[in-house]
Amino acid sequence: MTPLPLQPPPRKLVRADKHVPFPAAISVHGLDDAAPAEQRTRETMTALGAQLPEVPFDFGGGAPYRITFRHEPAVGHAEGYTLSSDEGGITVAARTAAGRFYGAQTVYQLLTHAYHGARFGRFNHAVSARAAAARRAVPVLRIEDEPRFAQRGFMVDSGRAPWSPALLRRLIRIMAHLKLNLLHLHLIDDELCGFRFARLPLGAENPYALTADDLRELVAYARSYHVAVMPEIESWGHVNSIVYHYPHLRGTAGQYGGSSFGVGEATYALIDKILDEIVPCLEDTAAVHLGLDEALWAVLPGEENRGHTPENMVGRLHGILMRVGARHAKDLTMHVWADHGGRPLPVELREKIVVQPWGYHAQGIPAIIEQVRNYGGAGQPPVMLGGGASWIRCHGDFEATRVWAREAQAHPNVLGITLCLWGTNDLAGRLITLYGGAGFIWTPPDATEDAETPAAVELRRNTLDQQMRQWQILFPDADPGAINTDRGPEVELGRYVWPPRAGEAVAPTVEHFPDES
Repeated sequence: MTPLPLQPPPRKLVRADKHVPFPAAISVHGLDDAAPAEQRTRETMTALGAQLPEVPFDFGGGAPYRITFRHEPAVGHAEGYTLSSDEGGITVAARTAAGRFYGAQTVYQLLTHAYHGARFGRFNHAVSARAAAARRAVPVLRIEDEPRFAQRGFMVDSGRAPWSPALLRRLIRIMAHLKLNLLHLHLIDDELCGFRFARLPLGAENPYALTADDLRELVAYARSYHVAVMPEIESWGHVNSIVYHYPHLRGTAGQYGGSSFGVGEATYALIDKILDEIVPCLEDTAAVHLGLDEALWAVLPGEENRGHTPENMVGRLHGILMRVGARHAKDLTMHVWADHGGRPLPVELREKIVVQPWGYHAQGIPAIIEQVRNYGGAGQPPVMLGGGASWIRCHGDFEATRVWAREAQAHPNVLGITLCLWGTNDLAGRLITLYGGAGFIWTPPDATEDAETPAAVELRRNTLDQQMRQWQILFPDADPGAINTDRGPEVELGRYVWPPRAGEAVAPTVEHFPDES
């Protein structure tokens, strides 16, 4: 049987060798109009109806073919669901609103492809509208689905390229449809400060920086789609856009240029003030990423003999974050990058700080496998993994993500995987990073069937590219033109890409090069 183009692929799908004719009319049942938690599921069904022209579609009606949502406490996973498709319709059962929402995304993909799928055959041009309609059919099947990883993230780099509120909202809708549940906002980097602070000068020079109101609204919007927002505030390296305003706090360059903070009490005091404006925008329970990657060690003048070490620094930052959280009645968890040589943590904080190793390139797959072996395992501290791609991959990538997921699925301490998109706001051009990666995070590949030969890599890419293109036609939020309209100018590493402003810096921080002498 032809594989179904469902993304992410369900964990378990059993198909009967049977199809039923596409229904002449559809009614949706089981969604509570008054329940806020069901709002986005109902919207998904409304969007589905809009994709089925000439098929009467309603809520609560009497059509023989019904899409039914059912509360089912027996579904074990909080984000899991079961889906049954037969002659009478489709039934989605879950014990939570998130599970029903994810089941609705599968219903959307299943029925839109059943209705429009004939358009995507090898001989599309030879298929008339009448012939295509005659071939429409819905497969009889049963799905039992749940995610392997609890946290399934996508990271945007607004420290190097603007991400407008409209683009971030569209991204959240795309993420939720692909069953991702964590938006990682990398707000600050060497090039740009992506947040405009009210009580600090930071971000005032960036015309695209998010305000506190923007962030609050985004957090609430994401939650309605079962997506959490985790801001990343650089607190050691990648801080050139901060020391632009506070040059006395620069200690040295970063590992690849830019700036690292000099460590000392004045730096800790500023980080407290920075967090004090970010944390109130978050949910009552949230995670905050503090960076700590690719920095070089230096202390501020006068701080040389006060016991500062990288390990002590991590403890101090954790203490600051906990105090700011308590100040605003927030229950916070601290995340940090593992960095190239690992990240030393105070012994008493090993279980309280989530460390994130990363790797984005296929040529780094041996190192990825080794990192999973080093960080994964029962009894080990919690970790997140960083997959995705950088701006260097002009058409996006997902091979590193695939290997992270494959290798990590056996380790209970791996909380999840983040699909990173570094250095650019070209979401439409790199969408395969999100689309392909989402499938591997939800349903990791079977190591016995997974291959890394050039032929296997090429086949995977071609298959997912074709499938994604079809999905974009059927899911308007992923339309590249609409994405680019919400994005505005394309930016890479803080500079506009296309004329008439090609090469121009978005903000003066991009051209701020501290004297290394």
